[in-house]
Amino acid sequence: MIRRWALLVCLACASPAPAADPLQAVLERFLAANPSAPGISAWVCCPRLGLDWSGAAGFATRGGGEPLTPAHTFRIASNTKTYVAAAVLRLAEQGRLSPDDPLGPLLSPLERELLAADGFDLDAITVRLVLSHTSGLDEHSGDPRYAEAITADPQHVWTREEQVRRCVEWRDPVGAPGERYKYSDTGYVLLGGIVERLTGEPLGVAVRELLDYGRLGLRSTWWELDEPPPAGAGPRAHQYIGESDTHDWHPSLDLFGGGGLVCDVRDLGTFTRLLLKGRVLQDEASLSAMTGGGTADYRLGLMCVELDGRLAWGHQGFWNTFVFHVPSLDLTVAGCVLDHDATNGRALAAELVLAVGADQAGGR
Repeated sequence: MIRRWALLVCLACASPAPAADPLQAVLERFLAANPSAPGISAWVCCPRLGLDWSGAAGFATRGGGEPLTPAHTFRIASNTKTYVAAAVLRLAEQGRLSPDDPLGPLLSPLERELLAADGFDLDAITVRLVLSHTSGLDEHSGDPRYAEAITADPQHVWTREEQVRRCVEWRDPVGAPGERYKYSDTGYVLLGGIVERLTGEPLGVAVRELLDYGRLGLRSTWWELDEPPPAGAGPRAHQYIGESDTHDWHPSLDLFGGGGLVCDVRDLGTFTRLLLKGRVLQDEASLSAMTGGGTADYRLGLMCVELDGRLAWGHQGFWNTFVFHVPSLDLTVAGCVLDHDATNGRALAAELVLAVGADQAGGR
């Protein structure tokens, strides 16, 4: 069984994946069921099967032309939150903050003023609560006026403070600190500012240094505006929402910690896999905090879901990006569907897990 998978991987590297490749077949079926998406890419790693596979189907933009490949890069949107959470915990490992520190002293004066005026108790909200989306913050991006503003002027240059201000003006607190889970882009925008102030570096540079991309082998990952694309990174695919091609929308719409990173499927999967295998954070307690804190569905920068009936850790992003690690199979899947309005990428992740899980079962 392992030899068969290894042969498929070698063939995939040498030429377009053959029809007999079960993972390529999953991509082709998913794409056929979602014709609004020009293409799909994915990476699957399962050492038990000798499997390190990447594939793609379709095109890099609507209308055909350039075939999509696994080397194409894309905005990963909220998948960025896992990197930011890990960076915050690296700062904790260095003694530069504690997850239980109150939020107030870590914010800029303007952020403190805005949030305090909206009734937030900044002494009761901790970094840990923001990491787990249980701080009481709603989010600016959840208000329909935010999407309306973006589509009206896709080249508007947003600032961190502007997004925090919109959250305060448009949304009310959703509860007391620690009372309930409410996903909040704005919370991670605040965390991004904290990372910048503690390191004195632009957020993308700080996250790269704190997580040490070079040591992790991440060669196609960068933070838009803060960094240039790495040499050798693949071209960016076009990502869509409805009829809109968002490729040239200004990255500041999702740049300050809730999103901001660009990479390919291999880098996306590799980072999450190494994180959950204990290769990113230095202290075992830090990873335990990431997976053990928070709520049942969301921990510290990590979603906790079931895929094909198996526990999986990972994250998803607005642009239909996903990455999940399934400990019971030692399996990691990552992918991008080039249309926000297509079937949620978690369904594709579940199909990939099912395909590999069935093959593992057949090999026993």
